[in-house]
Amino acid sequence: MSLTKGKVHLGRFPKRWGYVATLLLAVDLPRCLLASSGDRSWDFQACLQHCRTTGCTALLYSSSSRQPSQTCPDACNQFEQRVADHMSGSVRKESVSGGGDKISRLGGTQDALPQPMPLPLRVFRWSCEDDCKYHCMWAVEAWKSSANGNEGRFMTEKYYGKWPFLRVLGMQELASVLASLANLLAHALCLRRLSAEVHATLRLGSHPGGSGSCDRKPPVPIIPTNPSYGRSSYPFLWLWTTYGILHMNAWFWSAIFHSRDTRWTERLDYVSAISLIAFGLFAAIVRMVWAPGHRRHLLVAVTAVAVAAGLAAHLYYMLYIKFDYGWNMRVCVAVGVATAGLWLGWCAWTRHPARWRMYTFLSFVHLSMLLEVLDFPPLGGLLDAHAAWHVATVALTPLFYSWLHADVQAAAAPEADLKRKDT
Repeated sequence: MSLTKGKVHLGRFPKRWGYVATLLLAVDLPRCLLASSGDRSWDFQACLQHCRTTGCTALLYSSSSRQPSQTCPDACNQFEQRVADHMSGSVRKESVSGGGDKISRLGGTQDALPQPMPLPLRVFRWSCEDDCKYHCMWAVEAWKSSANGNEGRFMTEKYYGKWPFLRVLGMQELASVLASLANLLAHALCLRRLSAEVHATLRLGSHPGGSGSCDRKPPVPIIPTNPSYGRSSYPFLWLWTTYGILHMNAWFWSAIFHSRDTRWTERLDYVSAISLIAFGLFAAIVRMVWAPGHRRHLLVAVTAVAVAAGLAAHLYYMLYIKFDYGWNMRVCVAVGVATAGLWLGWCAWTRHPARWRMYTFLSFVHLSMLLEVLDFPPLGGLLDAHAAWHVATVALTPLFYSWLHADVQAAAAPEADLKRKDT
């Protein structure tokens, strides 16, 4: 959505509002100290306070040669209130000769009713406060960009912990939204293919020479049943199905959060992400310690209880004690590194036939995370380092599922064959 969607006025800003904005800024300063450098700036806070009281943004400058720009955000139209004011006589009524009708006029010109908030802003529940922040942010950045050539260099700053993004159809971070949806689709397609492959293999393996669609060549060779794993040729389908569903859930809430950053969408995004990471550790342990007989049920239960207890403790701290971003990041990194270490060690120890796929996958996953360290401002107001990271994970999803396809064969093969060299 264009920055200048609302009506723009240029003119001398009343001096008295400078005193009001300064006073309000002083009252609001303690809260501002907890924010980012961009929203802590005097220009931004003065603009925001003015927008809160008038419904329009404005920038104040000490130089008399600079004319402040003023924009009235769409979410601050106060449509219902202005209609009420209009109908209650806030505009002057004048008698017009010719029929004795009375027509509402303001300054001799027909007063037009304000337009309602655009549909995208209503869908994503943009308030006047939120719209004021958005327009003030871009007003400050636009001024800095225009002043760079004459008065020195002004770097792009973060506002409330985020870079300035161009809003598109009411969505705050379009590139991250699209990348999250692409990840969701990739997992849905890959999981469907994996499930169909395993079930087709089992049906053909149990009933060779069957009729109908089972006569077609399966997507992978028919695999024998390994007595070590019980009746099923691949007993981990439930594990990876659950893992894939959690991936899709996490990417869904990621798309919602990047569309509209609110308290609840942020919580749901963080909870779904840490739940996915915790289950990834659980899945790795279960795949590695799976044992024949009733022992496997005990091992799975013990692992599930331990991981669930750790996850519950972390979520309780984050949701009810302190929503600590730094602590959450450290926990996620620690669990992710532990999971990667387990996979690397297990694949090397068992000489898994597809171990190099896992090595490649883990290497690229951790290399892609370096994009988060770069943390550059969004290119074109849309693509930042975080969005680029999400784009990279789309390409890595088929690589992980290709390892699972190979694991279908490895799990059913005799133990001696599991240690053969990867060809």
